[in-house]
Amino acid sequence: MNRALVVMVIVALLLAGMPAPGGPARAQESAYAVVTHYPDYGGMEPAPKDAVQVGYGVFNNRLDDYYAVDPARAEAVLARMEAEAGFPVVMRNDWAEVEEGLDALQLVNNVPVEGALYSLFLPPGWTKTADLPVLLSGNGAGHSNNRRLFGDRETIPAIVSVVGVKAGGTGFIVAVSNCGGTESQGVDEPTLRSVGAFLNWIDANGGDKTNVITAGGSRGGGSALMWAINPLDLDYNVHTVFAVVPPTRYGSLARASILTYPAMAGIGSLISHDEASWRYDDPDSAVNQFPSPFLEAILGTGDPDEADLLSPISLAERLRGKQVLIAGGAHDAFFPLAHFIEFDRRLTDLDIPHATVITLAQGHESARFFEETLYLYLTSLSAGFPARLPNGRFFYIDQNPAENDQVSLSSFFQARGIEADPGVLPVVAQFPYKAGVGNPVDVSVCGPAGSQIDLRLTGPDGAVVFAWAGEIPEAECVMQSTAFEVAPGTYAWSLAVDGAVIDPTYTPARGSDGCGLPAVTIVEAEQPDPDDTFAFDHNMSFGLDQYSGEPEACGVE
Repeated sequence: MNRALVVMVIVALLLAGMPAPGGPARAQESAYAVVTHYPDYGGMEPAPKDAVQVGYGVFNNRLDDYYAVDPARAEAVLARMEAEAGFPVVMRNDWAEVEEGLDALQLVNNVPVEGALYSLFLPPGWTKTADLPVLLSGNGAGHSNNRRLFGDRETIPAIVSVVGVKAGGTGFIVAVSNCGGTESQGVDEPTLRSVGAFLNWIDANGGDKTNVITAGGSRGGGSALMWAINPLDLDYNVHTVFAVVPPTRYGSLARASILTYPAMAGIGSLISHDEASWRYDDPDSAVNQFPSPFLEAILGTGDPDEADLLSPISLAERLRGKQVLIAGGAHDAFFPLAHFIEFDRRLTDLDIPHATVITLAQGHESARFFEETLYLYLTSLSAGFPARLPNGRFFYIDQNPAENDQVSLSSFFQARGIEADPGVLPVVAQFPYKAGVGNPVDVSVCGPAGSQIDLRLTGPDGAVVFAWAGEIPEAECVMQSTAFEVAPGTYAWSLAVDGAVIDPTYTPARGSDGCGLPAVTIVEAEQPDPDDTFAFDHNMSFGLDQYSGEPEACGVE
């Protein structure tokens, strides 16, 4: 199905049955805001983020919420959900208040189930005996249910819950999970057992624990994979997984340089409650400790190798028989592209059919292909049609990262007369925008196996301070850890692919004119603050690739 037709189908589905402009009348005026303390369903004061000493399986906000929502905010978000979902929305703070057979979408905030909170979207007509499919989604790291739904005003769960109803089929029970706490990654044993307990509970309340889809982004993407993998062999079945920008090696949370992947510093600070946890120049900071206190807290082991064994990359065999879609940005500021490619190849080696989406000039964010495929898949499933995900790799590019203008690489090539195969991984290099003298950094190159690469970093005097030249191996990626022991200054990168020199402005970072910023690494005398190490957007790492700075994309003649 071509992209234009896909968009038309989605628009038709989302508009089908929509009320007149202005949306339906409010089904219920919220007499109160979203409560923040459970299981007594009381209080609207934000819960503290540091009420416990974080340790394995013990995290803040497991059974409360740090994001408080006042009535005005709640009303505004519910109105937006109604307008976009096309059904009245009734909000509940207590599961005991839900109604069966209601001709409205019911949002039930933060139902506590064995150590985690689950905000539920019950489709119109829901009953306790309905036996509906369940879509379970975990939040991104540090995001609570209240923040995701009311702070970020995310409406996707509401739309997903009713998309089947609009197509003449059943709806979905959509559950948003807090992943077991603010600092958790959703993969510790208590949280995994909570997932099993929740699916048992929802199975008795209108859902079907053998008909489960997991979906999420970032931490939620990693959780989606792990909840589908079900390492504890709990009594439920996930048959389909949608994972956007997921961590695939949890060991990387202690290994990857926060200078090359600067958003990683936020995870360290979140887990350790220490803003200085990322200081390489402090021997006592968490980033310099082994075993890693980060990994100890989220996985029960401080050894990165042991952490990798508890990760999707090592447990991928358990995804056999399931449908899998993974999506990643070529310049993710959290997780290396090399690890994403490695996971894709691992699924291929295991002969597990799956779809992989890679978007150039994109960071740690959702992909258009992912969202379109999710809606079409859920619509087909709810209408009783065969619901199959595509298989293979799909490449997109963000023509204007400031506007999130994603198009298929095929369309991009066609519009610019580029004679290249849009189904082949473009060459992508990742390196830091800023670093301190002697700080650990990562440099990687991914691309088609056999490509001849020459990547260099040179100083103002022309001296080469880093170089990697050679053939990209069968694994499609090369990743090196190094340090720049040089005088402070601005150093320029150059990249050649099979003898062709890539324009040094083909970076994901954009200037005020929309054109790519030159590929440089600024080396400072001291380690820069993480907030200063982003060249462009705070979800995007730095680097070069073959196409991200195409002149027509930025208005340069």
